[in-house]
Amino acid sequence: MSYEEATERLVALARLGGGTVTASQVEADAALSANREIVSAAARALGGKTNVFSYQGDTDPRAWFPFTGLIFSEWKRL
Repeated sequence: MSYEEATERLVALARLGGGTVTASQVEADAALSANREIVSAAARALGGKTNVFSYQGDTDPRAWFPFTGLIFSEWKRL
């Protein structure tokens, strides 16, 4: 999986989730889990964009994804 493919997959999951993708969703995805370093890099890049907010939850069950989730504020334009 390339960096671009990881980014596209994260955006697709967010689109399906109404603008939000959670660590649980990402970690449950076999293709994303098989490429943790690339997916983590893509998530960090997305989390630094002006229309994407990363967050950390109080109860955080994640194993490797760098955030509890990502929220896309302009998800309709994705």
